[in-house]
Amino acid sequence: MKKDNPTVDKKDHYYLRNVIGVSGTEFLWGFGTPVMFESTFIQLFLRNLGASSFLVGLVPTFFFVGLSVFALFAGYFTSHLPRKRTVVIVTHLYSGAIPLIFGLLLFIMGQATLIIWIFFISYALFSISIGFTAPIWQNYLVKIFSEKKAFSGISIMMISQSMAKLVSSFLVAKIVSRYSFSTASCGVIFTAVGMVFMAGAFMFLLTKEIVDENENSIRHSSFLTHFRHSLAEVVKNRNFLYFLGSDLELFAVINIISFYANYATEYCGIKAAVAAGLFVASNYSGAIIINILLGWIGLFKLKNKYIFSKIISLSAIIILVLWQSLWAFLLASFLLGCSRSIRMLAYPPAVKKLSGLADATNYFSVAPILTLPLSAGISLMNGRFLDYFAAWGAFSYKLMFMGMALLVVISLFFIIKTDFSN
Repeated sequence: MKKDNPTVDKKDHYYLRNVIGVSGTEFLWGFGTPVMFESTFIQLFLRNLGASSFLVGLVPTFFFVGLSVFALFAGYFTSHLPRKRTVVIVTHLYSGAIPLIFGLLLFIMGQATLIIWIFFISYALFSISIGFTAPIWQNYLVKIFSEKKAFSGISIMMISQSMAKLVSSFLVAKIVSRYSFSTASCGVIFTAVGMVFMAGAFMFLLTKEIVDENENSIRHSSFLTHFRHSLAEVVKNRNFLYFLGSDLELFAVINIISFYANYATEYCGIKAAVAAGLFVASNYSGAIIINILLGWIGLFKLKNKYIFSKIISLSAIIILVLWQSLWAFLLASFLLGCSRSIRMLAYPPAVKKLSGLADATNYFSVAPILTLPLSAGISLMNGRFLDYFAAWGAFSYKLMFMGMALLVVISLFFIIKTDFSN
């Protein structure tokens, strides 16, 4: 964009205000993230209730299905709106209400089987809410920041979130160490998560939204028309499809994070409190450092950020396969945190750039549905694989990790094919 663009000038004028607003939201959400997203806590919580590996694998599956399918409705109901701050706040409030209600229900539920069923119902609803929230939130971030300041703004936001995650991971570890996974202690944790999520929603009131002059505010007459139009627009963008193929790394990393705590505690002599706390703390330490280096300082161009991420992911998987000591798990957690954070940092600006649009909500909405067979299917496959080959013990996990390494290698091919020069 040109420097004399009035829209860009206005966005840059409100840069500090917007950084404070979104960082405040993510700081509060950071306290709950170690519990709800790609969580070692949920793995161990479900395992403590007697859940199988297949059921544990359903957690990321539910998340990706909710994120993919309901993102389409988010695009339909909001892509035509020139201002999106109100809907961003409402969707964040809804997302926070679900863990709050589940946490309160834990105080009155006693039977483990019932708790598992209520958890999956709650997590399905939570995943649906994130499906509505994520594309609107991602598009909002790249709308309130100019292109030249998007990386620095998002990196500060993610550093704020990661710092809160780091504190939260130690608190979770302390609670689990003292009370194990008792219903009461887990009830406190989920209730607190819901409360900080809802509080975080109101921090968006500090942000200032500037409407782009060339923004398209057309709304289609029906959801199917909207979906067909959006799908056709995205599918004809071959460069964007290459970029989506590179997300195989994301699915591999999330699957490893979803299972490696159980591997560590069941076969490698790692205590549950350590896996629930220190693994997560190491993960978020990596996220903080990578956001400073690649976001705030601005190391590497966009494409090279993604290539670097995949190299880091492969390194983490190799460590998990070859070594089983505590230092190996902490180092792997650190590297996985780095790679996961690079994707979170680079994804919104990358989608905006590759779409070529002022409002890329439809791209953010359609992308998850195109990758749904992989995002949901890989999680189901891994859970079923670990159950079926449970007699192989630790070796079954190592085979699964090596399969995820292959996905990362394939994702590297796709990101090399992606052209970010336009």
